[in-house]
Amino acid sequence: MNSGPERTPPRSTSARLALLAVGLLSLHCASADRPRAAAGSTRVADAVAPSAAQPVRTLRVRVYADAEHRAQVLHWERGFESWLQRASAAVREPLGVTFTLESARAWDRRGSDGSQGSKGSPGSDASLEPVLDALEALDAGEDVDLVVGLVSAPSAFSESQHELGFARVLGRHCVLRGISGAVPVAARRHLEVSALLHEWAHTLGAFHVREARGWMAPKYDAAQSGFEPRTRALLEVGLRHLPGARVEVEAQRAWARELRTVLEGMVGPAWEGPERDFLLAWTERARAASVVLGPEGTPKGLTPSERQQLAEVIALEKAGQAEGAARALEPLAARHPQDERVQLLACYLAVHLTPALTATRERCEQAITRFPGEPSLRMNVALLHLHAGRFDAAQDSLLAARRNLAAQADPEPSLWADLAGLFLRAHCVTWAEEAAARAPGLPASASVLEQAARLRRQVALPEGPDAITATPRPAGVEASREGPLVRAVFDIEALLHAGSSGPARERITALSQTYPGSPSVALVQCELHLLQGRLGPARSACERVLAVREDAVQAHLLLGVLATNTRAHTRARAHLERVIALEPSRTEAWHLLAREYRGTRHLRVLQARYRERFSRDLP
Repeated sequence: MNSGPERTPPRSTSARLALLAVGLLSLHCASADRPRAAAGSTRVADAVAPSAAQPVRTLRVRVYADAEHRAQVLHWERGFESWLQRASAAVREPLGVTFTLESARAWDRRGSDGSQGSKGSPGSDASLEPVLDALEALDAGEDVDLVVGLVSAPSAFSESQHELGFARVLGRHCVLRGISGAVPVAARRHLEVSALLHEWAHTLGAFHVREARGWMAPKYDAAQSGFEPRTRALLEVGLRHLPGARVEVEAQRAWARELRTVLEGMVGPAWEGPERDFLLAWTERARAASVVLGPEGTPKGLTPSERQQLAEVIALEKAGQAEGAARALEPLAARHPQDERVQLLACYLAVHLTPALTATRERCEQAITRFPGEPSLRMNVALLHLHAGRFDAAQDSLLAARRNLAAQADPEPSLWADLAGLFLRAHCVTWAEEAAARAPGLPASASVLEQAARLRRQVALPEGPDAITATPRPAGVEASREGPLVRAVFDIEALLHAGSSGPARERITALSQTYPGSPSVALVQCELHLLQGRLGPARSACERVLAVREDAVQAHLLLGVLATNTRAHTRARAHLERVIALEPSRTEAWHLLAREYRGTRHLRVLQARYRERFSRDLP
């Protein structure tokens, strides 16, 4: 119904008295979420008159009756089937359609004046909106053309017929109130047909026609009959394109184009108003949309069956069947590009199954444009960058994910732990530690903190800024520059181990200019000097490292090697023992220390320690 009072042509006092005399109930028809459309009616004689025209199309109807309606109406299933037959007779010839009952089902709900326990006057149109919402939640009805919910008759009479039904404009659901058994049979059948056809017409986009006496008039009149010609044209457009236009983008666009053409011809006081404006706005959005829109003009949500499909996809993924999950999810992802949960899962599966494909990156980046505040999407894109060696791009994505998480009121701690792990993979050690600290107590966070500490020892990376004062540590590196430094150290060590001392020396020179005074640079300088036999400069460089990071395990190892080669046994043993204490898995330190302890009583003790840790004898 419209937000303001409806205007109707004056009716005779005798007509009003006739309605009062038969005790007709107040009939309010409205459409949810937008200006409501009121019911019209047809003569009972017309509704049941036989037609020579054969039905072109059969529309399948599913009906639910709540507990109060079932208590009020004896044999309600048969009664509704007869109701459909009379409605079919009224539209078979003008529209070429007929209704058939797909099934009649009991509805386990009470409180027909609205949501259970709701307040408000009985029979108000607003009271039926939660009932319609409940019906849609109960059954999406994608396998039928119309889903009807039957509720009890209103308790008070009104001349308005705004209390009989409530429909979802451009949807497939409506709620109809029962009619009191006190109403004479002929009048009741007239009202039933009028209300049903009025509500059904709303689902095809029909709206109130003011100053008219057809079924879409906003006020009931016993003389109402049929649909006005332009309303009939609007209904014919819907019948041509539905149900496909509810699930296919191109079909919906075609429906929207034709619907708009009809609407643009409906001008004048009888048509103009918020109902027509809403429909024009919907057609504009539908014509421009790249996805199927629901009745509200927003992307269509998952149906109950699709939600079940999504649950099955999640179960497959959890069972380790990622490929099967991705295949099962693809149709849902194509139909619902605006569903956040579907697109997050589609991106996740693609990243883990096909990280090298350009299509995977495009899919996830498109999802980011739709859901820019979702941190997990940015983390998945960062993972793609890491796979491809694009560390700078990965770092940018991870920082964006961190901003998303920080903006959330109560993010899942596991997301912080996931972010910490990705920061560590990008060698952003300080940021990894900070993210892990946001998820205390999680094993994943503890693992990140342990690995970060080990990485700092391995490449002689100073601790990050003081957690309380944010003061930089001596010889510290800005968090944003840690990743390039760590990777450069690894690259130089790989060159040295491959015997490429010339390229390694060039990289070290450039690195020392970018990170002057860095113990990490001094570490690779020490290794280069040692490999080239310059023992004095090697010792000096490694001691500079230990002056900043006493636990720099590689510096201890290099000094242990240097001391062994110069027969400085006491110094060699001290450095190698320190390596084992810091990183027991460094077996080369065990082997060098065994050489140092050869011929002493310490060798047997070392062999026992090795056997206890590695469950095998020390070679």
